[in-house]
Amino acid sequence: MTVKRKILVVDDNSGNKLLLQYSLDGFFEIDFASNGLSAINKFKQSKYDLILMDIHMPELDGIETTKQIREMEKEHRTPIFAITSNMFRDQKLKCLEAGMDDYIMKPIHSKALIERINNYLNSSAAS
Repeated sequence: MTVKRKILVVDDNSGNKLLLQYSLDGFFEIDFASNGLSAINKFKQSKYDLILMDIHMPELDGIETTKQIREMEKEHRTPIFAITSNMFRDQKLKCLEAGMDDYIMKPIHSKALIERINNYLNSSAAS
Protein backbone atom coordinates (compact mmCIF):
# COMPACT_ATOMS: atom_id res chain seq x y z
CA MET A 1 0.00 0.00 0.00
CA THR A 2 1.40 3.36 -1.07
CA VAL A 3 1.17 6.34 1.24
CA LYS A 4 -0.14 9.42 -0.54
CA ARG A 5 1.90 12.57 -0.25
CA LYS A 6 0.18 15.36 1.64
CA ILE A 7 -0.38 18.76 0.03
CA LEU A 8 -1.66 21.95 1.63
CA VAL A 9 -3.64 24.14 -0.76
CA VAL A 10 -3.84 27.77 0.39
CA ASP A 11 -6.40 29.81 -1.56
CA ASP A 12 -9.26 32.09 -0.58
CA ASN A 13 -11.25 31.46 -3.76
CA SER A 14 -13.73 28.59 -3.41
CA GLY A 15 -13.74 27.98 -7.19
CA ASN A 16 -9.96 27.60 -7.26
CA LYS A 17 -10.07 25.26 -4.26
CA LEU A 18 -12.72 23.12 -5.94
CA LEU A 19 -10.67 22.94 -9.15
CA LEU A 20 -7.53 21.98 -7.21
CA GLN A 21 -9.43 19.38 -5.21
CA TYR A 22 -10.80 17.89 -8.41
CA SER A 23 -7.33 17.95 -10.02
CA LEU A 24 -5.39 16.48 -7.09
CA ASP A 25 -7.92 14.13 -5.49
CA GLY A 26 -6.89 10.53 -5.84
CA PHE A 27 -3.24 11.43 -6.36
CA PHE A 28 -2.48 13.21 -3.09
CA GLU A 29 -3.92 13.71 0.36
CA ILE A 30 -5.20 17.29 0.31
CA ASP A 31 -5.69 19.80 3.11
CA PHE A 32 -7.06 23.30 2.58
CA ALA A 33 -6.52 26.73 4.14
CA SER A 34 -8.50 29.81 3.11
CA ASN A 35 -5.88 32.38 4.06
CA GLY A 36 -2.32 32.79 5.24
CA LEU A 37 -3.14 32.76 8.95
CA SER A 38 -5.00 29.48 8.60
CA ALA A 39 -2.11 28.05 6.55
CA ILE A 40 0.39 28.91 9.28
CA ASN A 41 -1.80 27.23 11.91
CA LYS A 42 -2.15 24.10 9.77
CA PHE A 43 1.60 24.09 9.06
CA LYS A 44 2.29 24.14 12.81
CA GLN A 45 0.00 21.14 13.34
CA SER A 46 0.92 18.88 10.42
CA LYS A 47 3.73 17.95 8.05
CA TYR A 48 3.17 18.57 4.34
CA ASP A 49 5.12 17.29 1.37
CA LEU A 50 4.28 20.41 -0.66
CA ILE A 51 2.29 23.63 -0.34
CA LEU A 52 0.38 25.32 -3.17
CA MET A 53 0.14 28.99 -2.16
CA ASP A 54 -2.10 31.61 -3.73
CA ILE A 55 -0.30 34.95 -3.90
CA HIS A 56 -3.24 37.31 -3.42
CA MET A 57 -5.27 36.66 -0.26
CA PRO A 58 -6.85 38.82 2.42
CA GLU A 59 -5.30 39.15 5.89
CA LEU A 60 -1.91 37.63 5.01
CA ASP A 61 -0.84 37.23 1.38
CA GLY A 62 1.10 34.31 -0.02
CA ILE A 63 4.45 36.10 0.03
CA GLU A 64 4.26 36.99 3.72
CA THR A 65 2.83 33.58 4.62
CA THR A 66 5.76 31.89 2.86
CA LYS A 67 8.26 34.08 4.72
CA GLN A 68 6.70 33.14 8.05
CA ILE A 69 6.66 29.42 7.20
CA ARG A 70 10.33 29.59 6.21
CA GLU A 71 11.17 31.19 9.57
CA MET A 72 9.41 28.33 11.41
CA GLU A 73 11.14 25.52 9.55
CA LYS A 74 13.95 23.78 11.36
CA GLU A 75 15.41 20.83 9.46
CA HIS A 76 12.94 20.00 6.71
CA ARG A 77 12.21 22.56 3.98
CA THR A 78 8.70 22.15 2.56
CA PRO A 79 8.47 22.97 -1.15
CA ILE A 80 6.12 25.89 -1.80
CA PHE A 81 4.67 26.65 -5.23
CA ALA A 82 3.04 30.00 -5.90
CA ILE A 83 -0.34 29.93 -7.63
CA THR A 84 -1.06 33.08 -9.59
CA SER A 85 -2.85 34.40 -12.64
CA ASN A 86 -0.11 36.88 -13.51
CA MET A 87 3.58 36.31 -12.92
CA PHE A 88 5.47 39.38 -13.95
CA ARG A 89 9.22 39.47 -13.47
CA ASP A 90 9.05 41.53 -10.25
CA GLN A 91 6.35 39.22 -8.84
CA LYS A 92 8.43 36.15 -9.65
CA LEU A 93 11.43 37.72 -7.93
CA LYS A 94 9.35 38.48 -4.82
CA CYS A 95 8.17 34.86 -4.71
CA LEU A 96 11.70 33.49 -4.96
CA GLU A 97 13.02 35.97 -2.38
CA ALA A 98 10.25 34.92 0.02
CA GLY A 99 11.44 31.32 -0.30
CA MET A 100 9.04 29.85 -2.84
CA ASP A 101 10.42 27.06 -4.98
CA ASP A 102 8.31 27.32 -8.13
CA TYR A 103 5.08 28.78 -9.47
CA ILE A 104 1.95 27.55 -11.23
CA MET A 105 0.09 29.82 -13.62
CA LYS A 106 -3.69 29.99 -13.74
CA PRO A 107 -5.65 28.62 -15.45
CA ILE A 108 -4.52 25.36 -13.92
CA HIS A 109 -4.29 22.28 -16.13
CA SER A 110 -4.76 19.15 -14.03
CA LYS A 111 -2.41 16.77 -15.84
CA ALA A 112 0.42 19.32 -16.07
CA LEU A 113 -0.01 20.24 -12.39
CA ILE A 114 0.21 16.64 -11.21
CA GLU A 115 3.25 15.97 -13.40
CA ARG A 116 4.99 19.10 -12.14
CA ILE A 117 4.34 18.25 -8.49
CA ASN A 118 5.45 14.63 -8.92
CA ASN A 119 8.58 15.62 -10.85
CA TYR A 120 9.53 18.11 -8.16
CA LEU A 121 8.85 15.76 -5.25
CA ASN A 122 10.62 12.84 -6.93
CA SER A 123 13.70 14.93 -7.79
CA SER A 124 13.78 16.35 -4.25
CA ALA A 125 13.59 12.86 -2.75
CA ALA A 126 16.44 11.66 -4.97
CA SER A 127 18.81 14.45 -3.86
